Amino acid sequence: MTRTAPPARPGGSGAPSPHSPHAYLRTTPTTESVHPGGTALDGTVSSYVDDDERWRAVLRRDRQADGVFYYSVRTTGIYSRPSCVSRPARRANTVFFTDPEAAERAGYRPCRRCRPREDSAHASYVTAIAKTCELIHEASETPNLDTLAEAAGFSRFHFHRVFKRLTGVTPQAYVATCRADRLRRVISEAETVTEAIYRSGFTSQGNFYAVSQQILGMTPTNFRTGADSIAISFSLSGSPLGPVLVAKTEKGICSVLTGDQLPGDALTGDAEAALVGRLRKRFPKAHLIRAGREFDDRVAAAVRQSEPPRLGRDLPLNIRVTAMSERLRKALRETPSEPSVQTR
Repeated sequence: MTRTAPPARPGGSGAPSPHSPHAYLRTTPTTESVHPGGTALDGTVSSYVDDDERWRAVLRRDRQADGVFYYSVRTTGIYSRPSCVSRPARRANTVFFTDPEAAERAGYRPCRRCRPREDSAHASYVTAIAKTCELIHEASETPNLDTLAEAAGFSRFHFHRVFKRLTGVTPQAYVATCRADRLRRVISEAETVTEAIYRSGFTSQGNFYAVSQQILGMTPTNFRTGADSIAISFSLSGSPLGPVLVAKTEKGICSVLTGDQLPGDALTGDAEAALVGRLRKRFPKAHLIRAGREFDDRVAAAVRQSEPPRLGRDLPLNIRVTAMSERLRKALRETPSEPSVQTR
């Protein structure tokens, strides 16, 4: 790691705080890579042999680097896992350690978001649930609960419980959400609605049509043809996972879109324009209308109800977004709606 003077251990007699400018002997890092104990890192992990590699792992939140090293921020006095979802500090303020003990001896305290001292059982749960979610996303046929539990290495009961604790939804609800997402993607390119139904993983047309309005917010034909002449009102909101757009027709929710900003960013004009552009691309023949305050309030309340579980904060962002979208749709279905599309 770059050798810089660590912050003094909090509580030491006469020692400066980690936040004090006097806690460091110098502010410009050298090029020497050093083990926290004072000796050079042995380089046994070829992927993270120098600070540049470690820094790139932090920027991409590389889960494979978790447990290999930890990074600390001199200005906050906090150390974290490489995969921590917190926004990285400036490179010049970042130092690296091979284990939590070394970081704490240097005076840093563990991050409350990624909990670098948390036992390995939680990390194994995150890995198992992430694996099963990717299996759901990639499967050509809808996997059942037994298949998913076996892939995770858990019993059915234990898998169901861990999955819901980390994602906030049941495995069945997550499977249904992914199936609905596939249908929305393929319905416009398939030769017929029937083809889209079976390509998406529905086992029968009856199963699809029982939930089609809930999934599409309009008839399959209207969705397929770009919502010709249909009025669609939309609302925009911030969320813990980035900006969100929710659109609806008089029949129900027809779209939930998430933005590309980093989680926690404020909703900006550029983010709004990008989301509305995606909505217009999905429904090029619709009449798009900015929703009234009543729907804005419903969406804001639903977003608050849909906040991701803290236990699942280490799951990949796409999995957390998928689960949040399902919780958001469910929350909106459970709240009363205004009788008609409002404009403003």
